[in-house]
Amino acid sequence: MFHVWEQKIDIEGKGESKGAAFQQALSAMKRKLTQELPDVLLQIEPQNVEVLSAKETRYTERFLGLFFPRVRARYEVRVRIHIKIRAVKLDEIAFEQQTESLSPPQRILHLR
Repeated sequence: MFHVWEQKIDIEGKGESKGAAFQQALSAMKRKLTQELPDVLLQIEPQNVEVLSAKETRYTERFLGLFFPRVRARYEVRVRIHIKIRAVKLDEIAFEQQTESLSPPQRILHLR
């Protein structure tokens, strides 16, 4: 029922700062795992992080196209994270079934 295994996952993140790009990548990790796995995730523990690519894009931003130029930066990071997952396998849990029969007045009133 309770399982522990290790897995590698490749994710990417973008942001206005280096920290924001990395943080977005880490939050995308949880979203990706919950979509891929039907189990109940108890813990996701990063073991190792490999940076596959890191890119900084600089551009000049101007107010009304002419005034107040400022240089902005956008960061993109692509990482491979080795994680240890602890989860409860829902397929292995035996649920017992109960059926309830409601009387007509209870059915009308949606009472149990």
